[in-house]
Parts: sequence; structure tokens; C-alpha cells
Amino acid sequence: MTETSRGRAVVVGVEATESGRAAVDWAAEQAARRRVPLRLVRALEWPAGAPRPQHAGEPRHSVNLRTHAGQSAPDKPATLSPPLAHGWGDRFHKAAVTVLDDASESALQRHPDLELEAALIDGPPVDVLRAESENAAMVVLGSRHLSSAAELLTTGSVAVPVAAHAHCPVAVVRGAEPADAATPALVVGVDGSERSEPALAYAFEEAARRGAILQAVIVTRPIGFATTAEADQDARRLLAESLAGWKDKHPDVVVRPQVAHGHAVRALVEASRDTLGLVVGTRGLGGFAGMVLGSVSHGVLHHAACPVIVVPAPEDGPTTN
Repeated sequence: MTETSRGRAVVVGVEATESGRAAVDWAAEQAARRRVPLRLVRALEWPAGAPRPQHAGEPRHSVNLRTHAGQSAPDKPATLSPPLAHGWGDRFHKAAVTVLDDASESALQRHPDLELEAALIDGPPVDVLRAESENAAMVVLGSRHLSSAAELLTTGSVAVPVAAHAHCPVAVVRGAEPADAATPALVVGVDGSERSEPALAYAFEEAARRGAILQAVIVTRPIGFATTAEADQDARRLLAESLAGWKDKHPDVVVRPQVAHGHAVRALVEASRDTLGLVVGTRGLGGFAGMVLGSVSHGVLHHAACPVIVVPAPEDGPTTN
């Protein structure tokens, strides 16, 4: 965890799905390990034409259902707004509170001493979670397992737009961490650019925190057989240069440099099988100029079997690309 994020809460987007529950469990574990609060956020997006609360025109409203470690659920959930005009709207609101309340109970059952806060916030999930990222150590999302095309073209997409515009690392929980790994490992994609430095910083800190081996992968795409040896040599040099300073800062982290060949997405997905997670930057590793989220970062979000953590560069942030 970087100095600027130290003490900030781990924020998790709460959904009433299997992947949403997995994200809450993963986020609770992260918050407990870092000894920071866990903030559970449920975005309440009202259907078009629905009867709205009196404050619907205002930008953000939240209600905290938990504010202290181990606090039990209130007998009657707090309400976000005055009573709604129609019964179905009241049920819609109460259902969202119930989902948030169940997620809170689950997190506290696993980590009773966790400092936990739950918030119900009016607005589309992407907008709500982007705003939350401004003051978070990390935003955690469950994977909706959409195809790349669906993620780009449907209103169900959350992971890509949040990861592209967030002010903090965004973790997309696509699969559980291995429970029986004798030596845990974490994978980070490296391309030698300055933009990949925040991803390296995060990966080294997390490997040190977890006592994990850090597998640093750089990917080459040789043009022909004759250039393979030269490309490998250049890649090893670039990888060593990229890792040198971080190894000095974290001498206890065991680093395994790896030069992989072929398409970057396929190589990183393969390298990250049965690992704690895959760390990548928002761009780099073959991303196209002008893309808010690089082609590789976008690709691994859809194909990796482990949690994927996308770490923004300092100049990343909300853009209108």
C-alpha cells in the first residue's frame, strides 16, 4: 500500500450475485490484512420513469448501516429517503438495503474485528464507484463475466470503465485465490515504461505483505526465428533494469523474472494461473496510444482466472476519451 493510500478504506461494489459475494469476501480479506476499514457500497440506479425520492435531483446520498467493528445489524434498516409514493419503489429500495445488509453480515462473520461501513448511494454503479475511488485505497468489483464486446457495448459493463477512470487500484475478482499453494505467487506485467512503475510498486508491496514470490513477466513478440535470441536478450536487460530499484526497496521479496513470447494477454493469463493475482497498469504492454485502458489490461480483465488488479499511473484519471 502506497503512502498516499495508507489508512484509506478498501471499497467494494456490492451485488446480489455469486461474483459479487466473492468480491465482498476478497475485499474483506484485503482490508483485514491491511488493517484498514472496509466500505461496502451499493449503487441504487432507479429505472427510467420510476418514482424517485424527494432528493433524487441531488448528486449523492448515502446511509451508513455499520460504522464500528463488530456492530450488529440494526433492527430496522435505515432508509435512504422519505417514504416513496409507490409500493414497488419502496420494495426496490428495501431490496437494495437487504443486499447491502447481507454483505455486511458476511464480511463481519469472516472478520469480526473489521472496521466496516456500508453505504447505499443513488446513481449508476460506474459513476458511484469512480467517485468512491477518489478516497479509497482500492476498489474491488466482482466480474460479470461479460465478453469483451459486451463489456464495451452494453450497459452491464462496470469493470472496464471503472478501471479505466479510477484514482486508485481496481481489483476485479474473477476467481478465488488458490487455497493449497505451498508457496503463494503474484504476477506483475512489466514493459519498462514509466507508466508501469505504479504497478510494480503495488506488486512488490503486496508480495511483501503476503510473503509471496513475485513473478515479473515481460512479453516479447519476435518477428522471426532469427531475431528471437536478440529480442530475449533485450527483454532480459529491460526487465532487470525495471526491477533493480524495487528489489533494493524490498530485499525480502523473492523475484522470478520471466521472458515470455507471443501475445501479451495470452502470456500473462498463462503465467498467472493458480496465483494470488495478476497486477497490470492501465496502459503499456502493447496498449494503443489514446486508449484509456490499454488493450492488454482490457484483455486480461476478461481472460484471467485469478483476481486482476489494474493500477493507474499518476496522470491517469477521469478523461473523456
